[in-house]
Amino acid sequence: MRPRSARGLLAAALALAGGLAVAAGTPQRPPARVVELEVAAVLPLPEGSAGLLVLREKGTRTLLPLVVPDRSAFAAGARPGDAGLVGRALDALGAQVREVELEAVEETIAGARVRLAQGARRLEIPARPSESVALALAAGARIVASRRLLDAEGLAEEDFEAARRAAVDAQGAVRM
Repeated sequence: MRPRSARGLLAAALALAGGLAVAAGTPQRPPARVVELEVAAVLPLPEGSAGLLVLREKGTRTLLPLVVPDRSAFAAGARPGDAGLVGRALDALGAQVREVELEAVEETIAGARVRLAQGARRLEIPARPSESVALALAAGARIVASRRLLDAEGLAEEDFEAARRAAVDAQGAVRM
């Protein structure tokens, strides 16, 4: 699934944040071309304002971690309608965010697609994953990813548990 370095990053973030609860006994859904995601957690990274945004496939235990340059956009107090300048610009133009599709976990300018509706007009704009997810959350829009991306970059339950154990072990080693 994920390279070892990403697991290490997740383990470090989990150690700092005290872990991430995953609901037990969640049923697995049949494979689909595009799957819907929800925010599972936003974890701080050791330095600066960067964070680890952990998305979860709805109805499953599959996690998709994204490193975001500014975790404050995903703070607990953020709510629909807090879209900032971009959201106000979209409102002024009469456009609405319909959906965000993640195409990569890397923070590139084309790692996601923001799908907009402006009356009968439909637009699709490439954007960074972190900015796209923040915009979707503020607009109350769906966040989706391809099954291929989740299969390639997602963390299965056993991967998460291994990262959690490594984080607990690392935290204990530092305190000794």
